[in-house]
Amino acid sequence: MYLHTRLGGPVLRVIDLQLELAYYQKLGMEPIRKSLENGHEIIELVIGVEDNLVSEIDNPPILTLIHDPEASRPYHKSAGLFHFAILTPDRKSLAATFVYLDNQGVKFTGFSDHLVSESLYLQDPEDNGIEIYCDRPREEWQFDKNGHVQMDTIALNLESLLSELYHMDDMVTRNSSSHLRPFPSGGTIGHIHLKVTNLATSTNFYRDILGFDLMQSMQGASFLSVEGYHHRLALNTWLSRGGISLKGTEAGLEQFIVHISDREFYEHILTRVHRSSTHIVSSNEILVTDPVGIRMMLNYNSP
Repeated sequence: MYLHTRLGGPVLRVIDLQLELAYYQKLGMEPIRKSLENGHEIIELVIGVEDNLVSEIDNPPILTLIHDPEASRPYHKSAGLFHFAILTPDRKSLAATFVYLDNQGVKFTGFSDHLVSESLYLQDPEDNGIEIYCDRPREEWQFDKNGHVQMDTIALNLESLLSELYHMDDMVTRNSSSHLRPFPSGGTIGHIHLKVTNLATSTNFYRDILGFDLMQSMQGASFLSVEGYHHRLALNTWLSRGGISLKGTEAGLEQFIVHISDREFYEHILTRVHRSSTHIVSSNEILVTDPVGIRMMLNYNSP
């Protein structure tokens, strides 16, 4: 299915660039371009394919790091990034990624089954959350009479996931799986999950101003999307309810990117964002700041 709206790689402002870079290289990402802007070193990372890195056009950055040693540590109740999520194309890719990272000694913070997807959770050295997941087939997703997708958080069946690679009676063990590598079939940004301070205010902004569909709302969280996907954006107040907005000087999420190839949808957003905090970067780019100071770059790309 061709999607008219997709997410680009998030941009993270980091205090210790080398520590962060080493961590993401351990996850299977490699620098494709380095630059210097306003005195800040910027590194764009991609997921390697086979043993070679393809061009940036063929494989746009999955993540960008901006070095800012003067950035402040975010307040624990502030708005910002909860996690960014890398979508693998199939369950076998997720299993291979899990085994590789486990063998590398990468620490996982959780494993979940969300009914529509299966997920691994991690946290980088500066506490930016990461989800690596695969979707279940769309025909298995369940919707209620209002069109809301049914999701939950239950324990991930790791044995079932590993059965994509091995039969349980095989003599092969995870520790002998040196041939495996992370993201063997690549990966894309599947969704962005944000911490907000007022769920209703932020949900209304992304739904009513930016035109995302509310797919589900439960337990202090909203899940929004386009084109029937279970969610491209998630918002929660689990740790940040009544907290503080971003000032723009903190480490963490600098911005995330939404690529739009439907001109009508893009123009529809243009007519609405004048009521919010925006900056027109060019005729095809708008930098939008949401109610809690989170920045989103809307980018129009003709199909």
